[in-house]
Amino acid sequence: MSPDSDSQAERTLNAKVLEENFIAELHGKKRKQLVSLILLNLLGIVLFLLAWEILPRIVPNVNILMFPPPSSVVDALLPLLMSGELVNNIFISLQRAMAGFALAIVLGIAAGLLTARFWPLQHLTDPVLQGFRSIPVIALVPLSLIWFGIGEASKIALITWGAFFPIWIATFIGVRDVHSVYLRSAASLGAGQLQTMIYVILPSALPLILAGLRQALAIALIVLVAAEIAGARGGVAYMVAISHQLFRIDIMFIGLAVLGALGFVLDRLFVFVSRKLFPWYGRDMAG
Repeated sequence: MSPDSDSQAERTLNAKVLEENFIAELHGKKRKQLVSLILLNLLGIVLFLLAWEILPRIVPNVNILMFPPPSSVVDALLPLLMSGELVNNIFISLQRAMAGFALAIVLGIAAGLLTARFWPLQHLTDPVLQGFRSIPVIALVPLSLIWFGIGEASKIALITWGAFFPIWIATFIGVRDVHSVYLRSAASLGAGQLQTMIYVILPSALPLILAGLRQALAIALIVLVAAEIAGARGGVAYMVAISHQLFRIDIMFIGLAVLGALGFVLDRLFVFVSRKLFPWYGRDMAG
């Protein structure tokens, strides 16, 4: 083997070692940054709980029963966990929210596709849909109770209504604004309408559709609270409403904390699933 070949092999080996060291150093920095962020988040939570524990005890004219510290909330939490009441209410609320959200996905994406692709249908339905979109969901709670009763149908209908419109709007804009170059390219390659819809239009509109779905998920939880407070036989917001009537502020705080945790966990889960299913898009998702 010639000296030039040995030198070239040595340079290649050195370059590979440098590359591996650089990647390892980069991953190490990312891990340290992640650990630092987690520690800061935990510190923020600890400081908040500490302030919450101290302030009701030192601020004058504050009734601890009306503004219970975390220690009192934890004391009320343990019996709810041991009896299974809290878990059961969480399960009921999740069932309602996911059922309404799933229906909204099907109806919202279908409506967005149809109204964006067929302009006569768009102008035919636009005044009605826009008018309905302007009605606050809260205003429909009494009507839904009259039509569907106090059972599950009224809750699911309200959640579907509230989550439908952001999905419809996002899908409509995403499909409408697909670049004409993509459509002409697909047509020149012999793609039919169905193939163009599946392989060109939907992937192009995907970022906006996912943004609409993420917003709709948050709205579904908001509507869920309104629906359960108005009338229900179970659920986290129902637990909050009953606690209000009994002046159990500690249990009300538990319900509020659970609702906040549910919203956070479902949003993180949505981002995680989106990144797994659509890795080329997931990097651009906030959070």
